[in-house]
Amino acid sequence: MTVRHTMATALLIAAAALVCAGASADPSGYLKPEGDEKTVEKAARTFRDGVRALDAGAAGTALDKFRRAASLCPGFFEARYNVAKLEGTQYGRDRGIEGLTALCKDFPTNVRAYSDLGQLLVETDMEAAGRAFDTAVTNGEKLLEDKAIAEAGKATVAQLKVDLAFAYHNRGAWHLSTGDYAKAEADLRHSTELNDANFFSHYGLGLALLQQGKYTEAKAAFARSMQLKSPFADCSIGLARAYLGETPPQPAAALVELKAAEKAAGQTAQLETLYGDVYTLLGKQAADDGHAEDAARHLAEAQRHYDKALELGADRATIALKLGILADNEGDPDAARKHLHECIEQAKEPALKAQAFTLLGVLAEREENYAEAIKSLGEALASDPKAHAARLHLGVCLYQTGKAKEAEKELSAVIEALGDAPPPALAADLAAARKLLDKIRASGENHTQPD
Repeated sequence: MTVRHTMATALLIAAAALVCAGASADPSGYLKPEGDEKTVEKAARTFRDGVRALDAGAAGTALDKFRRAASLCPGFFEARYNVAKLEGTQYGRDRGIEGLTALCKDFPTNVRAYSDLGQLLVETDMEAAGRAFDTAVTNGEKLLEDKAIAEAGKATVAQLKVDLAFAYHNRGAWHLSTGDYAKAEADLRHSTELNDANFFSHYGLGLALLQQGKYTEAKAAFARSMQLKSPFADCSIGLARAYLGETPPQPAAALVELKAAEKAAGQTAQLETLYGDVYTLLGKQAADDGHAEDAARHLAEAQRHYDKALELGADRATIALKLGILADNEGDPDAARKHLHECIEQAKEPALKAQAFTLLGVLAEREENYAEAIKSLGEALASDPKAHAARLHLGVCLYQTGKAKEAEKELSAVIEALGDAPPPALAADLAAARKLLDKIRASGENHTQPD
């Protein structure tokens, strides 16, 4: 998830920055370029001609003008920047990397050159991309404190803040792709603070919050994004996921968002999968309320959507997991086990496999088959040591088989890992675990009995 400047807008802002006073060498690229006044002004006029050509759709003419401006004044960052960008567009990514790398060398404290270079490097070298984003952000924060930048005027400071906002956005997106959601959240918050009008930064922030289970905050971020851009199918899907993740989940509210996403973008595998999740929850709610006919209707609708998701190319292991949950809600544990085993056989992601093993363990625990439950829950933790739900249920099952010492160990570990702010979905199980742990410690049941 990266965002590029709208070329013409960025160029016009940059052209305005040329009117600032002073003509000294500038490693940042934000001040007036070095050179005699006549040459700098001629370069500026040529640059503006390039902007007009670009606005008219004449990219070739624009490139010639930018090259001419850069030739007249090699210290003219904006001209050289747009040469690099347009050459990258016309001649390929490697040419763009070459041009931006040269810019970074000649303007080592610039923000935009490093940020854009990172965007291009993401496809082939994630570590190098991360270093480029780090440099962009560090440069920007230092330049905000630079006296020469402040004295250059409001237009120059505004351009720097826009560039820094994009740098934070791009690094936040990079953190999202690497799974570091807390750092992604921090960067994307900085981006929205610097540029509240970037709908994509608010959307990215919503994704980072969603991945951390901060559903209320995620909904606020998605809502702000949709204030800036609507319709926005991906954002509607993000809102739906937040509604489904809340405790208790809100499937009816999620359904509204999914319909909005479908209207904007049509059917997709992701959308159909989420429809299935919504109707599974609606079926469970109806069953809990004693409305058997409504429950059956909703669960049948869930099955239909999951089938459609498979037709559209959804991951078979993921759908198998969801069908297992659906079968369990329909009161068919044998069918649930069949689907969960299919998920385990096909899953490539350890976390997905761990979810299937956890549900198998819960099914066995419910039937008081604790030996089988312990086996499945152990497999879940072997697949993903952070499968906290599995560890909670494992502690309970160990206690039920007289292994109080082992139960205490597992329960203590998960309580320590989750801390005082557990994911909402685990809050009830964690509270029960705390009570059981207190009971074990109070009674001195620290012995281990054979099965």
